[in-house]
Amino acid sequence: MNSSDYPIIGKPLMLLLSAIVVGLFARALVIWHAPGHAFAVDQLFDTLAWNLATLHQFTLDGVNPAAHVGPLYPAVLACFYVVVGHRPEWVPILHVLFDLGTAWCIYRVGTALWGSWVGAWTAALVFIYPAYWTYDPRIRSEALLTLLISVWLWAAIMCGQSPSQRQYAFMGLVAGLTILCKPVVLVLAVLLTGLIWVSTDRLSQKMAYVLVYGATCLTLVAPWSVRNYVVFHHIIPVSAGVGAGLWMGSDPVSRGSWPMPPAREQAIWESAGITPLPYAHAMYDVQTDQLLRKKGMSRIAADPIGYVGLTFTRVWDFWIGNSFYLVNEEGGLVQGLRTDAVERGWAVAIYSLLKRLFLMPGFIFVAMCSAWVYRKRWRDLLPLYLFPVGLTAGYVPFTVEAGRYALPVLPCFMMLSVALIPHRQTVRSLLFQRRVSPQTTSV
Repeated sequence: MNSSDYPIIGKPLMLLLSAIVVGLFARALVIWHAPGHAFAVDQLFDTLAWNLATLHQFTLDGVNPAAHVGPLYPAVLACFYVVVGHRPEWVPILHVLFDLGTAWCIYRVGTALWGSWVGAWTAALVFIYPAYWTYDPRIRSEALLTLLISVWLWAAIMCGQSPSQRQYAFMGLVAGLTILCKPVVLVLAVLLTGLIWVSTDRLSQKMAYVLVYGATCLTLVAPWSVRNYVVFHHIIPVSAGVGAGLWMGSDPVSRGSWPMPPAREQAIWESAGITPLPYAHAMYDVQTDQLLRKKGMSRIAADPIGYVGLTFTRVWDFWIGNSFYLVNEEGGLVQGLRTDAVERGWAVAIYSLLKRLFLMPGFIFVAMCSAWVYRKRWRDLLPLYLFPVGLTAGYVPFTVEAGRYALPVLPCFMMLSVALIPHRQTVRSLLFQRRVSPQTTSV
């Protein structure tokens, strides 16, 4: 690969720095004009973090312990509040720092696999991709999760290129932190043990790597799991919330994914017998979560085939996005676009439409083409395949939301897409041959 493959004059780092300047300007505009945080999940994180900073307890009301979410992001936010005070309006600055860290990690991953140009292009694309900086003003854990996933991806690539117990210990450390941020990545953590077994090392060496990786990860996760069991007398590895995912995810009317009309969401909780809700995120209380888990499992057992169909639907919603913002279920696409524009502005509405129709399907298709072109390097590129699969497998069965949760692993598809640029002539000729081959005739 040489510089002539990429139509950019200058060094890769200059490209990345230019993208960072553009991305920072875009973030500043969004933060300046963004409304205050008003979503239930934002209030949840803010309350947990402030109580942790002032009361030194993981609680929402100052009395009862909480297990609504993983403890890492509230702990990081609490440290931020200790330094700056209770200033939720300053949290976007913290998220921008996370984004900068993500860009650097993606640059390192691309450089390790293909060279500095692929690393710089991919990191630049990630930093200026609208979905990342439009979420920054909200008090959510996505920015930190994306950073942790990027570090984890980098660690996995390093383990594949130069395996050692130290490298796998670092990968286990990042895995444990990521699990404490979002427990659904437990599935990904288990799946990544496959990286060890496809290596060319001896069986004894593979077993040693698995033990180091697993022990390091459990060292971080186990104490919080023990705390949850002692406090709530239930097995809660990291956080409650599985029940809400099983109940709503098995609801055929909702298609099992969020967002949806407020009236429909209210009807789902009413049918579970947990209304009126004392606050917006009450369904994640431990006792309520246990009730929803039992009800959800009963409904799944009654119609397993239907649940499998809903699962495929949620995979589509996870990557492409559901139809709520696209058509708003009233009046078709045009009316849905107008309604979305009124609520979120024309720029966001048009971007949302383009993302669902072109951007996400395009990234997925081009990434699949790239995987085929680089099929001889499948062992080196395996983390780029396992991370999207693992995160999807964790989120789809156990959460009630979709769409933004694909963002932490979207850089994997972006990197594969960028890496295909030097082979664009090969792909073009391959597609052309397939198109003309049926027209071959005999004399």
